[in-house]
Parts: sequence; C-alpha cells; structure tokens
Amino acid sequence: PSSRGHVRLANSDPLAYPKISCNYLSTDTDRQIAVRGLRMTRQIMAAPSLARYCPEELLPGPHLVTDEDLQNAARELGTTIFHPVGTCAMGAFDAQGIPRSAATVLDTDCRVYRVAGLRVVDASAMPTITSGNTNAPVMLIAERAARAILA
Repeated sequence: PSSRGHVRLANSDPLAYPKISCNYLSTDTDRQIAVRGLRMTRQIMAAPSLARYCPEELLPGPHLVTDEDLQNAARELGTTIFHPVGTCAMGAFDAQGIPRSAATVLDTDCRVYRVAGLRVVDASAMPTITSGNTNAPVMLIAERAARAILA
C-alpha cells in the first residue's frame, strides 16, 4: 500500500491515548487497486467452474458498479492485512549524528534519537512496509539490535 497514516501524541500527558490515523485508501493508487480487487473478485466468482456453488455477492453488493461506488464501499468495509510499520522509522544519520530525514527516529542500531538508553525493536522501525509478511524482517531487526546491545 502507498497510503500512509500516523500516530501522534494527543498531549503532554504520557497516559493519554495517542491519536492514530490509519489513512487507508488515501492515495489514488490504493483506491484503484481496491476497485480492481473488487472487480476481479466478481470475475472469479462468476467463473463457470464456481456456478455449481451458486456464489452470491453480499458485500459490497452487486448494485454498486461505478468506480466511485466501489471506492466508497472499500472505504466503509475495508481493513488491512498489512501490519502497521514506520511509526519510529529507522534511517541514516549524518556525521554529526543528526537524522538525514525528518521521518527518521531511530539509527540502524534501533536507538531513539536524543533519548539515551531507549531503543525500539519492532515493525515500527521499518521505514516502509514490506511486500510480504513482516515477521522475518522484525526478527532481523531484533537480531541486529541484540548484537548492538551486546556490543
């Protein structure tokens, strides 16, 4: 997905719940893919080999046919199988120890910028989502952080 959400502090109270905005389907690319996916699902379900099972579309509903209708349905019904990542993005730092990007919070050893003794070792360290499951990349991040801590 190319849509990007965010997690922000609600206020200075450390016990206050953060403000979370998923921003699902906020890019044209993601909206087009959602519509293509719905249309493809309909095409598959209309295949002669599935006719004996009498598939019936319940959601979003066969009455929704325009791209706009399907986009709205995807917004209302959709969720994600992707794991949230990037809320504490790892990135490069310059020679003075300053992040090269405003989005960078962690160095490559998972240390939080300007917070001594704190590391973040999970999927939030990934700057962007992987095209597959995040389990293996998180294990690699953890392995790297563990080696850095031991060193």
